[in-house]
Amino acid sequence: MRVRPSPAKQIIDLVKAYPGITRTELAAMLDRSYWSIRYWCDKLEKEGKIKAKRIWTVRHTVRRVEYYPVKPPGVYYRTQVALMFYARVPRRKTPDPIAEFRVCVVSDKEGMYDIHKLERACLYIGVILAPQTYWIKQESIVTAREIDEPIDPDELELSVPVYKRLNYAERYACFFRSRRESSEWWRNEVPDYWEYEEAPVPLPRKGDYEYDEKYIKAQEDTLVKAKFLKYRFDNRRGEMVAVTE
Repeated sequence: MRVRPSPAKQIIDLVKAYPGITRTELAAMLDRSYWSIRYWCDKLEKEGKIKAKRIWTVRHTVRRVEYYPVKPPGVYYRTQVALMFYARVPRRKTPDPIAEFRVCVVSDKEGMYDIHKLERACLYIGVILAPQTYWIKQESIVTAREIDEPIDPDELELSVPVYKRLNYAERYACFFRSRRESSEWWRNEVPDYWEYEEAPVPLPRKGDYEYDEKYIKAQEDTLVKAKFLKYRFDNRRGEMVAVTE
């Protein structure tokens, strides 16, 4: 008698990839019968590995069942965007980094923050700290994004080190030392730069100018009071909002 292998892992992976997937869709994707998928889904639901949402008809019968992933216990979600500014476009040698701006937030639910709003806030870091905007006139700007990356709770303080709060975005900026001082270090640190799909983020060194959320917020408040800025960063919403009189 031929025994087919368990499709449990495949079902869990598909539910994670396509939240709201139905039994019929699972059966078609896994080339199994509807009743086989029903058996395994009911089993996984009882074990707490997936959760089901039953759609009822007006006559109180189940019309279809949708399946959703279960959030692992003790898991948070990190969303962040980083902008790296380079002195020149990468060609034969590793370019010299001029500055890095970053916005990071850790949430207890997925989908709470819009990466595009965080990216706009990232650009405003430069407006706050260096209004002459020399940083945006560089030849090369590389963007790195991370959206709802599951992390362990002990990574919270590392991701948002100043206030260490859930659902509270923090900003960070680093202006790197002069080209003469940074070139040799940067090339030695990342010799295989060209193989990266996203720019590796250099670690701050002694002499670099670093600014955390507390400092950036203080500078922002000063510029708002001076009516230089028309927008300020809302840390809980993770977006720039208009300043009200």
